[in-house]
Parts: sequence; C-alpha cells; structure tokens
Amino acid sequence: MTTRSNWGRIQTRPAPTGPATPLEIAGQVANRAAGRVVFQRYLEQKAANTLKRHGRDLELFAEYLVDGQIPLVHTARFQTDPQAWHGVTWGIVEGFVHWQLAEGFAIASVNARLSTVRTYAALAVKAGVISPEEGLLIQGVRGFSRQGGLNVDARREQTRKKKISYAYKLDGRHRRVVVTRRATRKEKALLLTAVQAAHLKEPANDSPQAWRDALLMTLLLDHGLRASELALLTVEDVDLAAGTLSFFRPKVQGTDHAFTTHRLTPTAARLARTYLASFYPANLKPNGPLILASSRLKKDGSGGALQPRGLSRVRLSERVRFLGRNLGLPHLSAHDCRHFCATQMARFGYGVDELMAWFGWTSAQTAMRYVAMQTVQTRSRG
Repeated sequence: MTTRSNWGRIQTRPAPTGPATPLEIAGQVANRAAGRVVFQRYLEQKAANTLKRHGRDLELFAEYLVDGQIPLVHTARFQTDPQAWHGVTWGIVEGFVHWQLAEGFAIASVNARLSTVRTYAALAVKAGVISPEEGLLIQGVRGFSRQGGLNVDARREQTRKKKISYAYKLDGRHRRVVVTRRATRKEKALLLTAVQAAHLKEPANDSPQAWRDALLMTLLLDHGLRASELALLTVEDVDLAAGTLSFFRPKVQGTDHAFTTHRLTPTAARLARTYLASFYPANLKPNGPLILASSRLKKDGSGGALQPRGLSRVRLSERVRFLGRNLGLPHLSAHDCRHFCATQMARFGYGVDELMAWFGWTSAQTAMRYVAMQTVQTRSRG
C-alpha cells in the first residue's frame, strides 16, 4: 500500500497482515455468488434484438476459434456460460479482428463484433473466469476509426459485395427510406459439383459416425436446412412411416415459414432409417437430438460411437468444414450446401413460390435470383 507524504514523495506502507476479517470473508463469498449470476442479470436487461445480434456475433467468435483448430473444451455458449471464456486472452481477441478482415467482413461489422466480445469478456472478469489483468488487456484491443477503416479497405482484396440497398417504411410515414450499406455476406458461395455432393451424402465407412455424417450432409444438401435448424432436430421430427421431416426455423420466427414439413428425399429417408434403427441409442428416443456428437474414429476403424448429446450449431459448422476439407473443399459451410440445394431445385424447374416455401424465404427476390440464374445458363447453352 502506498501513501503520498507532505513533500509529494511516494512512501510504502506495509499491507495489513493477520487473519481475514469477517467482512473480507463475506466480500469474497458475495463476489463468487454475484459472479455466478452476472451473465443472467445482463441478459435480462437487454432487448431481444440486441441479444439476437450478440448471439450471432459470439457464434462467429466460436467459429473463428474452430477455424483456428482451437478445441472448445468447456463450451461454445459464450453468451450464457461464463466458463466458455476460460482461457480467452487479448491475443485471441486481437486474432479475431484480423481473422474477420481476412474473411472479408465489413469494417463496421468487425467493430461491432469486437465490442460484443469485449462486453462479455468484461462480464467474465466479474465472474472470476478471466483475470482482471487479462481483462484490461482485452479492453485495450481496439477497432478501426473511419479513416483507419478506409485505409484497411484500400489495401485488402474485396471478396464480398461492395454495397447492398434495401427499402423500408417508417410507421406513420408515406415515403419509403432507401438505405445503402456495405454487405457482410460473401458475394459467391463455394460451388459444389453433383459428384462432390453425392460423395458427401454416402457413409465413408460402417461406423456410427460415418452414417451420422452422411445424414447430416444429406439434410443440408437435399433439404437446404440451416445449421441452426439442423441443430434443433429431434428424432420425433422424422416420420419414417409418412416419409416427412418437420422442423422449426428460428431465423424466420413469427412468420408463416417458421414451422414447416418437407417430404424426405429418397437418400435422406434411406440414411435416416438405417441411422435410427442400427446406430441411434434406443434410450434417447423419441425426444433426443437427431444429430448426435460422436467419439473420435481411430485409424484402425474403432471408435466413432454416438454420444448422448447433440451437436450444436457451431459443432455442426465445424463438422461440415472438416468433411469438406477432406474432399478438397476448403471452408465448406452449411450455407454453401443450402446454395447447392437451391441451385439444383431451380435447375429441376421449381418455381418461385415452391422455392420460398422449401427454404423459408420471406422475400421472393431471393428465389427469383436462382430461377433467373438458371434461365440465363439454359439460354447460354442453347
């Protein structure tokens, strides 16, 4: 402990010694108790849209860690579980910024996600998961100023759409407002061939893991599910007798497309029947997660057993990327599989309304792009 003398010099005073006082003990107990609920209290005070945006930001943070081959030993639930932040350092957060730049994300998006990560890292400090010293360093990771962002953009290759425009009408106003902003989505999806897709939809061996992977990829490639939709599926969502798949779409919650039913494609029905009859644990039926985690498959063919927990959205994305990399498709994503499915259906002659219903799109423009693209390709061949 230090004090300043009358002459302005710093003098050192020894810290008090002896057993902790009742107040000190009570303070430490209170800190631990408050740390356990600090995330919950923060989440209770935020608006639903804010929490949704934070959730997307932290899911991307988890994907960055997965992309860097960093195992998520504790959990990927960075928004709700303080233990998920165990081991996060300022260097990891700094790396997240540079990873986003390399992936082509807009500067504004990079800054917003960095702010989200710093906010939840500060909560993790209060929860006692991140040390105060490391927390200060994390808060010191800075984003980009307007001019700094322009300088960065001038030097990096632009792999995403430069601008997108959309219009909306404010309540009580007659005129629409047109907004133009930089896009954060890749301009072009990774293109799969029919041969590559067929390979991904067949089990690589006779292990439970391989059959799970084949079903996983088939639901993405044949049915165009989002990773979030696939993670929510349970066994009872698959009706083999009726040949249907029923599921919920969180992204369009509150619309007519939130709940939907698909007729299973022949490949999906065949894989689901074998997977559920021969490999899926009977004690988890009928409410257990459909896509289960698995143990590691060893070189001698052993392992790959299904675990009694489902794959999260992040783990699903990690698995898709792993399977794509093994096939020579780096950075394969669930969205790439969805793009393949939409392209194939447009090629087979499905109309705009049919595509909107199948993929849960609330805008006809998205479906029209695939139909128009296929029309142009047909004309160029003719």
